Amino acid sequence: MEAFDYIAVDGEGTRAKGSLAAPSARDARDMLRIRGLTPVELKPARSRKDGEAGSPSGRVKPAHRVQATRQMAILIGADQPVEETIGLVAGQFEGSPLRAILLDVRKRIIEGTRLSQALAAHPKAFPESYTSMVASGEGAGTLGTVMERLATDLEAAQAMRRKILAATIYPIILITVAILVVALLMVVVVPKVVTQIRNFGEEPPLLTRMVIALSEWIQAWGLLTLLVLIAAYVAFKLARRKPEIELRWSKFVLGLPFIGRLSRSLNAARFSRTLASLIGAGTPPVAAMETARHTLSNAAMNAATTEAITRVREGSSISRALGKSELFPPLVIQMVAGGESSGDIGSMFDKSAEYLEDEFESATGIFLAVFEPLMILMLATIVLVVVAAIFLPILQLQTAITS
Repeated sequence: MEAFDYIAVDGEGTRAKGSLAAPSARDARDMLRIRGLTPVELKPARSRKDGEAGSPSGRVKPAHRVQATRQMAILIGADQPVEETIGLVAGQFEGSPLRAILLDVRKRIIEGTRLSQALAAHPKAFPESYTSMVASGEGAGTLGTVMERLATDLEAAQAMRRKILAATIYPIILITVAILVVALLMVVVVPKVVTQIRNFGEEPPLLTRMVIALSEWIQAWGLLTLLVLIAAYVAFKLARRKPEIELRWSKFVLGLPFIGRLSRSLNAARFSRTLASLIGAGTPPVAAMETARHTLSNAAMNAATTEAITRVREGSSISRALGKSELFPPLVIQMVAGGESSGDIGSMFDKSAEYLEDEFESATGIFLAVFEPLMILMLATIVLVVVAAIFLPILQLQTAITS
């Protein structure tokens, strides 16, 4: 059985396109004629000649996954057949690896595979939490509703990624500019001025001597220091591949002021959002926790969740199991406990995620509002010190001449 794409016209001349499964192209044409359609174009669904870009194993951009999910949610919610929905959505991603992946998913569906299983064949494009929600929707007969929620959650996650990017990229740019300005002053400007100062034959002021000493040190050891820092960073990244070192580093990060709080809130929000979506889709709580655990980038919180899952399986409540680790924000524990009492734990996880995301946005907004003027002030101070170091000998010489 093969999958074919077709374009056909009916008796009134209306064009129709879609896909179907047939033993051969001839059988596919016969099937179309039985439906009252005259085939205009018929080709294999996965033909590389159809303009398909990339490969089924290519890396999919998160924004493309969000866009595809929203389109699938709309079409499936409108009772469009799943295989036709996938084909229509695939056509929107010309030039992206997602097109090839979706065409492969559609082929599998036409051959009799469930949508969740077809998506699970591409774990890099559709992670476990994604396919688990789809599987829950298929099992409960609410695929359209689940896809709608999944699209909403992915859009919220994308918005959060943009906020994180804004909170990290801007400070990095400012710090890089500051370093480049200091390096330019110390390596290019100061050495030229030093030559003129030494020609005066006068002992330069203390500030000038300090700046000259720093300039000479940067010229002599700056490049070596940079290489050592790069090597140390690479060694640190390699060392973190060991689980025990990564676990210690994660605990250290959580213990840092401000940064630790942001990391804790961000991880807990991501975990709560995923867990709420899975439970809302009908996934059993323990299975949902096991899937949502993979969204935790902090190794310490991930390990604590694994231990919590074991406690829940042994009969403990989710709130008590998570609270025993003392790594999750108390608010999450309290709201989950309330959800367990009312029988609406999914909704409480959802509200926890919203609160933590708002808290993260507020904290990063305050941080950027304070960081920007501080960096500008620091950069202006450095330039002022260098300028003062340059002009002090000149003023000293003028004073000596006039006296």
